[in-house]
Amino acid sequence: MEKRPLDYYKALYKIASEVGSTLPVEKELSALVKSTAKAIGAKGCSILLLTDDEGKLVHMASCGLSDSYIRKGLVDLDPITAEALRGKPMIVRDATTDSRVQYQEQAKMEGIVSMISLPLMIHGRVAGILRVYTDHLTQFSAADIAFLSGIANSGATAIGKDQMYAAMEEHYKNSLKEKTEELASLEEAKNKLIGSISVVAHDLKSPLAAIQSYFKVMLGGYAGELSEKQQQMIERSSVRIDELLNLISDLLDLSRIEMGQITQEMDDLSLDQIMESAIESIRVLADEKHIAMTLNIQRDLPHVRGSANRLQQVLANLLGNAIKFMPDGGSVILQLSETNGKILCTIRDTGIGIPEEDIPHIFEDFYRAGNVEKGSGTGLGLSIAKRIIQAHGGEIWVKSPCADTGVGSEFVFTLPISGSGETECKTSESKE
Repeated sequence: MEKRPLDYYKALYKIASEVGSTLPVEKELSALVKSTAKAIGAKGCSILLLTDDEGKLVHMASCGLSDSYIRKGLVDLDPITAEALRGKPMIVRDATTDSRVQYQEQAKMEGIVSMISLPLMIHGRVAGILRVYTDHLTQFSAADIAFLSGIANSGATAIGKDQMYAAMEEHYKNSLKEKTEELASLEEAKNKLIGSISVVAHDLKSPLAAIQSYFKVMLGGYAGELSEKQQQMIERSSVRIDELLNLISDLLDLSRIEMGQITQEMDDLSLDQIMESAIESIRVLADEKHIAMTLNIQRDLPHVRGSANRLQQVLANLLGNAIKFMPDGGSVILQLSETNGKILCTIRDTGIGIPEEDIPHIFEDFYRAGNVEKGSGTGLGLSIAKRIIQAHGGEIWVKSPCADTGVGSEFVFTLPISGSGETECKTSESKE
């Protein structure tokens, strides 16, 4: 076949560009066989792949061949095909007389005279053949064979890429299904655990509260006089009971929040009254430690949609922590304003601050900063506060030390204004 090498280089470049496109593999191979037949001046061209059992070949793409010829049936691994599948180009000078050809009569009716078959190597193994058909006796030259070998490699690349993508897709699909099932199982287990914790905590609370009541009766002298040693033992036991009751209350809060109870408590709220209740609950502690409290509250703040009890709980927790972990004579500043369509609440203190390494973990369950004494709380207060703010569609974070004073901590949270359409729940442990 009289073709100049330059013509083949141009054709190879064009075909490689088509194969390297983002088209589906069927369209890539269709373009490849058409371009190949045109470039080499052949009647037709086809790509055949081995069946899964590797016993026969099936047409995957073709041009220049009639539908009846393509649908004649699967191609057996005749001597010609078998030789090509062993990695060697096979030439048939006359398909109408060569006894090795499986479909001689069909080839004659189709007008096929000469054929050449070249192996398709995919991932290191022969997976099919590229076959070119001519309508006249043809002596395929070394240049023809070199060109067609390059085409076979391009076709193999396209098929291999498609198979790889298909395998990856199947892998990720199976992985996604597996992970989805695992998540569903974990969610079910979590809900069962939360339900169990709620039941156990509730069942423990009543007897512990009863024990605490008896202790108070005894410490009040209503059950007879106590020795000094008895008094001390009961007082210490009473403190432990209080700690257990606080832990149980926190566990009950966690279970109720996780089960979505907050959404049932939500209403349009003014933060003024919530602020007053939260501040009133901790003012006695502030006065005992001679801590100055400064309130900077913007007037006529927009309403928020939320749970009054839960938002009061967040404020009481943050203000209570600020006072609890502060030396006598310190100060706390609470600021409340509207910023960028949100309510912004900032609580700054002059307390002991939070070590830098603890800041990323400070909102985790049962986490206590390294600079606080053991037994100073359950380690659930801030994680509960985070969940409450999240359930309201807000954000919460902490900075320590405060940027303007270089001491203490600054806790900040935001709440969407009622009717603002905020639905996303975001949490960030620290912000610059």
